[in-house]
Amino acid sequence: MENGAPQRGGRGGSARVTKTPDGRTVQSFRSHPIYGFGEEGGYRGNLHKDKIKEKVMTELNCPQLDLPPLDTSEKKFNAQSRLFVGNLPRDIPYEELKEMFTKYGELGQVYFNKDGAYAFINFDYKANAEKAKTELQGKMVRNRPMKIRYASVTTGVRIKNLTPCVSNELLHKSFSVFGEIESCRVIVDDRGKTTGDGVVVFCDKKGATIALKKCQEECYFLTSSLRPVIVEPLEAGDEEEGNPEGSMHKNEVYRNERKDGPRFADRNSFEYEYGMRWKRLYEMYKEKKMLLESDLQAEMEQLEARFALVRHEHETEKLRRELMAREQEAMQMGRYRQSSNYQDRYMGGSQENRYSDYHGSGRPNDRYQQAPPTSSEDRYSQGAPSDRYPPSSQEDRYTPARSNDYPQQGVKREPAAEDFDMKRTRY
Repeated sequence: MENGAPQRGGRGGSARVTKTPDGRTVQSFRSHPIYGFGEEGGYRGNLHKDKIKEKVMTELNCPQLDLPPLDTSEKKFNAQSRLFVGNLPRDIPYEELKEMFTKYGELGQVYFNKDGAYAFINFDYKANAEKAKTELQGKMVRNRPMKIRYASVTTGVRIKNLTPCVSNELLHKSFSVFGEIESCRVIVDDRGKTTGDGVVVFCDKKGATIALKKCQEECYFLTSSLRPVIVEPLEAGDEEEGNPEGSMHKNEVYRNERKDGPRFADRNSFEYEYGMRWKRLYEMYKEKKMLLESDLQAEMEQLEARFALVRHEHETEKLRRELMAREQEAMQMGRYRQSSNYQDRYMGGSQENRYSDYHGSGRPNDRYQQAPPTSSEDRYSQGAPSDRYPPSSQEDRYTPARSNDYPQQGVKREPAAEDFDMKRTRY
């Protein structure tokens, strides 16, 4: 079969056979009567091709073993080197703001909102962004101190329900079909054991949106385990910088809460009593959370056990159907061979051979292919009668009958001399 030639698939739709870069032949189904994934592509009613699903089924649906390590070098103008600058004067020109940050490194996209008095500035590398943030934090610009922090990442997604066999490389390769990836990692604990979560940051927001929508609408499996990934938006949070003193709002609430410093409460004081109530409430929260997690873990184990049983039954049914198909094929071959043997034994082989045995050599239509005579002379000038009907003596005509012990049916047998001798002796 030629590469790319469509054929009828076993799942109710046409299939296309393609070859992957590593030489494998992959059969991708382009239509399905239930799911609506047709030759036009996409979901039911969608006229665009589902290129993402086709790419996954043709390039990634194969054993993923010994993947090469990822390039962990920092990319230029990444999401980690993007700063948020707040509390800016509304009358500051765009060129002046840009010139203020240009001396710390190469700038990418600079967005300034005068109505909101804030700006987003993207540096080439995080080190330059960190340097600008450290030196310009709290700087007075027209009697207003600037507040600078790292911008929240809006192009990332959080991946949950990962199996322990999913690595950074496999996660990167699985989600690269949605768009260019900036960074990718599987979250582990202090012992290096995976927590089942991962973080993927795309270079643009379009890739994160497609990955979020596609994985929510369909089941995306990364390994042989029937555990689909759960994709959620990445929660904005800054785990590195925290909440510095310079970013605090020095209002009345701040002053009232900061008037007392750190201390230990006396056991007989009301502060100690309310503090213990808070601790008991937190302990109750931890117990309920642990109980919920244990119930969830038990349900997950039962679900995996059911998946294993269903997979075993599915494979058994598949093998049974294949065996039945082979038995039917063997029966058909046996019947064909019996009919061929019967034809060769009792019918004398093929029709052409049988005709040649009874009517001489040549095909049945050969005697009708001779040109008819054109005139009466030609019709009767085909030789003398002696040539057409050679004379024969009486002995020649009855020679075959004399050679047999019994006379043939329909042939008159001449009496032999031995018969007359037997009659004379009898009488």
